[in-house]
Amino acid sequence: MKKQLGCLLFLFGVISLTYNLATPIFEAPDEVWHYAYARYIAEEHALPTLTDDTSGAHQEVAQPPLYYAVAALVSGLAPDDDLPELMWHNPNFGYQAGGAVNDNKNMLIHTARERFPWHGAVLAIRLARFVSLAFGLLTVLAAWGLGRETFPQRPMLALTVAATVAFIPQFLFISSVVSNDSAAAALSTTALWAIARAINRGVTTRRSLIIGLLIGLAALTKTSTLLLLPLAAATLFAIRHSSMRPFVHSLCAILCSASAVGGWWYLRNTLLYSDPFGFRVHADTPWGRPTPASISTLVAEMPRLYRSFWGAFGWGHVELPAWVYLSLGVILLLSLVGWGRALATRRMPGRGRILLLTLAWWLL
Repeated sequence: MKKQLGCLLFLFGVISLTYNLATPIFEAPDEVWHYAYARYIAEEHALPTLTDDTSGAHQEVAQPPLYYAVAALVSGLAPDDDLPELMWHNPNFGYQAGGAVNDNKNMLIHTARERFPWHGAVLAIRLARFVSLAFGLLTVLAAWGLGRETFPQRPMLALTVAATVAFIPQFLFISSVVSNDSAAAALSTTALWAIARAINRGVTTRRSLIIGLLIGLAALTKTSTLLLLPLAAATLFAIRHSSMRPFVHSLCAILCSASAVGGWWYLRNTLLYSDPFGFRVHADTPWGRPTPASISTLVAEMPRLYRSFWGAFGWGHVELPAWVYLSLGVILLLSLVGWGRALATRRMPGRGRILLLTLAWWLL
């Protein structure tokens, strides 16, 4: 099975690298701002702030810094003094024109400067993209581990789980461009794997500390991953024995570990903005949303969100044919029916809990 897993990881890497090479620089959602964040860290050896942002990262400044710090280490190996020469904006950029139609899809006008062999800013951007590829590989590996915990007697199903994750077109795309989503997916999936191991093999102090460590790292990639904390707490509470003391002990270990790893970022935000998440300051920026989105707005966004989960390339406006989304929706519905049947059977409670855990996180 290790050979098959190795082949899967290799194939994922090749396809993701193909996406990397096929996608012109900065022709991915917010890639130009993700890269600006990483480059600011590489050059200034400091973190940008929402109140005095000179990084050019715009709304991404509100994001936790782990992905950008790693990307800074790698992309900083190449100079990018020639970056302004690459920023030739396309005056006919057709952002609102959805679908694979013959119009202006590129935000920038791309020239021979971007061709291989890379140098200067092009090389720095490509190097930052390789960081996303590494996190993508970790996500696939963690998905396999989660599948192994769910189906310990059926290793091929675990491989199927990993392959399903690996070959989602949007996941391949995000793993090939500069984006902190790749790191958030990797560390969240790894944390789920650790929680699943605790479900199957017993909750110990060591496993609780590892869960907290991974959640803390995930919280340094995207604020939304903090939802892993109540998810882990609810899972441990569900599998507890009659005594509450072990549950409280494990929960404290998780919270302490997560706080030790990721708490400093939220403490920094509190000291800078009097808000651990920086939401209020972010809302006052030119790119922020001054008021929360209404329910009707959120509902109206659901179809676009669904399409972007499966595949929406470029700046999210190069979509797959409609029949692809419909077919994937049918497959998803059948999968949910299968999950429901699995949860309804109580012959393997550990498996059911892991499935419920995964479904709960997907819904969150």
